[in-house]
Amino acid sequence: MGAITTWTPEQTQLISSTIAPGCTQDELKLFAYACQRTGLDPFSKQIYAIKRGGAGGSKMTIQVGIDGLRAVAERTGQLDGSETFFCGPDGEWKDVWLAKEPPAAAKTIVYRKGASHPFVATARFDDFNAKQNLWLKMPAVMIGKCSECACLRKAFPADLSGLYSVDEMEQAEAVTATATPAPALAPAGDVKIFDAGRAAIAKATTIEQLEGIAARMELRKNELSQQQFDTLLELSLSRESELAPVATPTEEADPFADD
Repeated sequence: MGAITTWTPEQTQLISSTIAPGCTQDELKLFAYACQRTGLDPFSKQIYAIKRGGAGGSKMTIQVGIDGLRAVAERTGQLDGSETFFCGPDGEWKDVWLAKEPPAAAKTIVYRKGASHPFVATARFDDFNAKQNLWLKMPAVMIGKCSECACLRKAFPADLSGLYSVDEMEQAEAVTATATPAPALAPAGDVKIFDAGRAAIAKATTIEQLEGIAARMELRKNELSQQQFDTLLELSLSRESELAPVATPTEEADPFADD
């Protein structure tokens, strides 16, 4: 992307609703700056924002694909190649992983022109394993990409700082997805039905009418919220007590009256 001002209001709205859903205006500005700084295009899904809940509330994470990180590093003109190795519990590094079980870790070495030493980053499989999708099918490829992403950030911090790949963050997303969900909000209920029931109860003049209203309430109970139904029930009971005939106390026989 070019300058931030190249985003039209329509594009900003599209990004807000699809690529960076739930982001605040300040977060969208930060995301726009990341797009400008990296030269990655959100409309081509090279870069996008993810909102994820946590102990401190919902936070935005800017994510990219590994191809996006490679493209940024390549554009600097300073990337001089990279290597990735794998090891098992024995700690012996190999340039290809042939075992059936996943590697214990992956290590990537990135060479940068003009640097006096290569950059190295290691990723442990247990730290990133999302236990789903490609992590089950291609564990070596996935952990290899995680180590490469971390190493590219070390080699090119000015260009890639704060940018994490989907592969690195998939484990965190899997944990969030399997966390205990928030209680579902109770349905609001039909206001028209509630108002009609309340009016009918207020107009009832006999116990029989209230019984008919109660029967209709029961039939449409699913269209009312629990609070609405309970309110109508209380109103009906209150109205019933108002309509109930007042009992006339019977005269007790005078024990001293003459027979």
